[in-house]
Amino acid sequence: MPIYEPKNNKEFLTPFGPTIGYYKMDQEVVETLNSMMNEKLEDFSDKLVGKVRQELKFTDDIKNYAGQSLVKFLGEYHSYSLDRNSFGQEKPSKNDSYNLNILNAWFVRQFENEYNPLHIHNNCTLSCVGYLSLPDKINQEWEDDYKDHYPANGHINFSYGVNNHYGVANMLIKPRVGDFYVFPNYLFHCVYPFQTKGERRSFSMNMTFHKVNSDQ
Repeated sequence: MPIYEPKNNKEFLTPFGPTIGYYKMDQEVVETLNSMMNEKLEDFSDKLVGKVRQELKFTDDIKNYAGQSLVKFLGEYHSYSLDRNSFGQEKPSKNDSYNLNILNAWFVRQFENEYNPLHIHNNCTLSCVGYLSLPDKINQEWEDDYKDHYPANGHINFSYGVNNHYGVANMLIKPRVGDFYVFPNYLFHCVYPFQTKGERRSFSMNMTFHKVNSDQ
């Protein structure tokens, strides 16, 4: 068990709770993944909790492309978490090598009035969401929704722990095309419905990320 030792006279710590990683995907990656999605892909909906139109399973080619495009950032996320969770006592080596294994991956096609219930992802260690397209007029809906005391339409909500005086248990995120978030599989999340006509397209992947060798 890592032991925390103060290094300065004043520090602000975040030792509890999971790490969420954010990355802005290249436009080329967004366009390529969109071009790879088609109605001939296997519908994975029966094995998932989403109340959405379609959840189309990645082929091996799509998984390989997504993995190659995102593996560098996933490695940075893993290293950051390792350093944070050990209070700096476990530093990754430049010679460390890791294996990314994408167990399952799928496109999520969400349309108006559809949603994704609160859930976690089983049988993996990491999950993620990447945004590929949004309804053309969704910003008009958001403009109205943001006048409300609790805007949420079409947003993803991460939840961990209990709200209290010195802690926050919910993180609400507005999707933007090209945004990618990675998080531990046990982190609860849901997606709220929206009313605008059109498709809110994203993808998710269930993954493991293992060190395979390091300096002796």
